[in-house]
Amino acid sequence: MNNRLALGVDGGGSKVDAILVDETGTVLGWGRSGSAAGVYVSLSDARKAYDEAIHAAMGSYRPHTLWISGIPKYGFEGVGIAAPESHFVDAGEVARALASALETYGLVVLSGTGAFVSGITETGESVHLDSLGPILGDHGSGYQIGLMGIRAAMAASWSPKRQTILEQVVPRALGVNSTSDIYKLVYIEDIGRSGIASVAKAVATAAEQGDAIARKIILQAADDIADVLADVIDRLGARDADYALVASGGVAQGSRLYWDRVCERALEIAPRLRPVQPRIPPCAGAALLALKAMGVLWSHGLLESIESSSRRYQEMSEGGSRQSNVQ
Repeated sequence: MNNRLALGVDGGGSKVDAILVDETGTVLGWGRSGSAAGVYVSLSDARKAYDEAIHAAMGSYRPHTLWISGIPKYGFEGVGIAAPESHFVDAGEVARALASALETYGLVVLSGTGAFVSGITETGESVHLDSLGPILGDHGSGYQIGLMGIRAAMAASWSPKRQTILEQVVPRALGVNSTSDIYKLVYIEDIGRSGIASVAKAVATAAEQGDAIARKIILQAADDIADVLADVIDRLGARDADYALVASGGVAQGSRLYWDRVCERALEIAPRLRPVQPRIPPCAGAALLALKAMGVLWSHGLLESIESSSRRYQEMSEGGSRQSNVQ
């Protein structure tokens, strides 16, 4: 039993996720650890993050054949988990995002800690814009939203027109008591890029609840990444293309207001696009690529199996658990 399994891995600016699935799409384990972004953490810290996430997902499962997607062979071998037969599937960030919507080409709008827009045509032509980090780019990213939210919270008492519930929710999101604690947190304790980006979820929630300043922040970020998307569409000559437009990352997949604005802007210039906001994360997209290489046919039933069986693991991961394997 479970002699052939698939492991999907997704490493990003805030976290590494790993997911273990069987041939039916049933999720057997999930692991989450810290950042694996080489620009922001050391190589040893990135390796440790992959190690922790993969070990948590695998638990005590040791299948005879393991199909691995989202991490190269040399990276997986360093984790120290052996399978009698291992197969490695090339799966970059864009491929993982597309696979989460059962697509192999199309447009990807990724907004998580960082941000980029990428497009791949059916003939293999590709354009990738941004991924430039918080200083030089990352237009429409979680970092941008988090930073704008923190700034709005700090200025909320300056005048009536600046009043916003962010003054209360942002400190809570950062684990402090008030805005007066944020200065120390940012400048002395240096919460870093991922810490600032973590505020984006609170800003998005405030926006959905109708806070005017939070809505302005979310819509501005959506407009910023939509401008990058327009550049990708034009460079690919895709204004008349029937492509999937796939959301990826915590902001694009988690905020309806953000995604609706991106789609509204995109459909104005490319009305045949098919927006998709996947309900599974990119690590599950990596697992789908591994399953496909294994010979498992993609289907909506397979996708639904992954989605339904992963729900409890996602809740555990969101709650901060690194060990999410249940047998």
